[in-house]
Amino acid sequence: MLFMEDKQNTKRVGSACGDGQSGRKAKVGNFLYYSGLCLLLCTVGALLGYYAGAYGWRWLPTMLEILLAGCIAAFVLMIVGRVVEGSAVRLTQKGVRIRKRVLLSSVLISLSLLVRLGVYWSQKPSPLTSLTRAQFNEVFEVDLDNYQRYDAAIEEYIVLLEEYSVNFGDDKNRLLSADEEKRFRDIWIGLYNYAIAMDQIRLFYEDWYRFDPSPAEASYHHRSFMLTFAAELSLYEKSTRFIMLVVEYPNVVKFLDTPHTQNHLAADSFSRFRRQFQGARDSSRVLAGKHYFTWMNKGLKGKEVAMETGCRWLWNKVKQEVAIIDDQPQVALATLTVKSDLEIFKKAVSNAWYPAQKKVALLMANTRIRRGSEYLITPAQQEEMDKALLPGDIMISRKNWHVTNAGLPGFWPHAILYIGAEDKFNRFFDDAAVDQLVSSLASRELSLGEYLAERYPIRWKKYTRGADSGKYRVIESCKYGVILNSFKAAFGDYMAAIRPRLDKKAKAQAIIEAFGHLDKPYDYNFDFATDNALVCTELVWRSYRPAKGKKGLVIDLIDMAGRKTLPANEIIKCYAENKGTKKSQFDFVYFIDAIEKKSKTFVADEKALLKSYKRGKWSFTMD
Repeated sequence: MLFMEDKQNTKRVGSACGDGQSGRKAKVGNFLYYSGLCLLLCTVGALLGYYAGAYGWRWLPTMLEILLAGCIAAFVLMIVGRVVEGSAVRLTQKGVRIRKRVLLSSVLISLSLLVRLGVYWSQKPSPLTSLTRAQFNEVFEVDLDNYQRYDAAIEEYIVLLEEYSVNFGDDKNRLLSADEEKRFRDIWIGLYNYAIAMDQIRLFYEDWYRFDPSPAEASYHHRSFMLTFAAELSLYEKSTRFIMLVVEYPNVVKFLDTPHTQNHLAADSFSRFRRQFQGARDSSRVLAGKHYFTWMNKGLKGKEVAMETGCRWLWNKVKQEVAIIDDQPQVALATLTVKSDLEIFKKAVSNAWYPAQKKVALLMANTRIRRGSEYLITPAQQEEMDKALLPGDIMISRKNWHVTNAGLPGFWPHAILYIGAEDKFNRFFDDAAVDQLVSSLASRELSLGEYLAERYPIRWKKYTRGADSGKYRVIESCKYGVILNSFKAAFGDYMAAIRPRLDKKAKAQAIIEAFGHLDKPYDYNFDFATDNALVCTELVWRSYRPAKGKKGLVIDLIDMAGRKTLPANEIIKCYAENKGTKKSQFDFVYFIDAIEKKSKTFVADEKALLKSYKRGKWSFTMD
């Protein structure tokens, strides 16, 4: 009995000692926990006190590092407090579980460390933040002046386009004239260059967040943000207006997207412009900038700082641009933004399809069902026809049995520009009006041949040298691209020639234009809206297209597969239908007709040529 009582007393003493020890741990744990909580509150309070007192310390990284260090220490104390107290974990039927408060504190410690890494990254020097105060002030004034000039220049180009588009007409699918192409090219090159220049300002000042927003660096922070945001707003607002005008005319879009090599613009420049300045990335930057601009005004005395630093105009400009964007139909704006982002992917799909299309077309061009490389017109007939031809004549030809003929409408599939051999060329253009034209182009007295030799030295040298197959006498666009060619290579089974009713000056202008197109690839898209690649009839059409100071030929294009185009058969049709009227633009020169079944060719008259466009493409099989 005594032994049992002693044992019970021992248990009581041990229990009492255990309770006392647990109580002390609980008190210590609670003390640590609430110390951490108080430290957290004090740290936040210190930040608020700093902000209210404006002591002049930098928020980044000084105050934020103090805040993060205090928060991490507070969370660690709170976790240690719970561990010491014994309430960091709890037992459940499923095992040991960490309490939510401890888990939350651990997560907050991790977030604080991540923020600290972000602060470290944001404080890495950049070209902007590496400037001294004097350098910043000097550079900022220069860039602010440049921004105003670029903004005004872009606005001027858009206004020009807006005024011109009123007179552009209701035909959204029509092709641009030569003068319109020049106008649109000039507007596009100018606007694009100024937009890229303004974007450089935006990029340079987009590190504005690396400046501390506290009074220590508020003037640099605010000015940098306002300038980069103003550039962003201007680019977004003006590019939107420009794009909305242009996308109404698909052929204008195609023309702008064509390579403008002389102006150092690669293919798809307009599509990339859309994505770069009017895509979702820019839309999100505008939205984020608007929110920060509002907060900066309310919480960071943004307007006061702008006034103090002489940036009243820039502050008002930002407000003006924001108001303009907010007034635009947001649904239409969002739709245009999505289309701008998709445009480059559409181009990628088109560019991927083009090589396959080209391979098929080349295979067809190289495929002839019968007679191989032999054609009906003889070399003697070629030379006889050459005697009747003059530089500037338009030749229309046909080669039977070619697979490509199946995809072209009408009897006549191919058009060629005749320039003649060098001696005939020089004699024909020995003309006062042509000399006057060349003198105005070269600013000194030169013959047309000398001018072309100076402007296109390699091409002119090739022309005068000739080829193994004979002298170069024509310019044509075929599967090899726009090339100089001999009669032997150019002639086939049928050949006709008509002469534009134009003076020698106009023909000289047409040939100068044609020389400018030499070496361009063949256009397997058959797209007359662009001039970076040409089909045979487009070469003739563009060479003789009228423009300011240039007489030319008016040949109506036709719609095929949703595009404006000009089959060679339409040239003969235009000649035949307008014969004997005021609209007549051609005179008859020569026609070599053929009878396929007899392998015979013969010289036919104008009457036969006038009817030839009505022949079916397979009519030669029924001769």
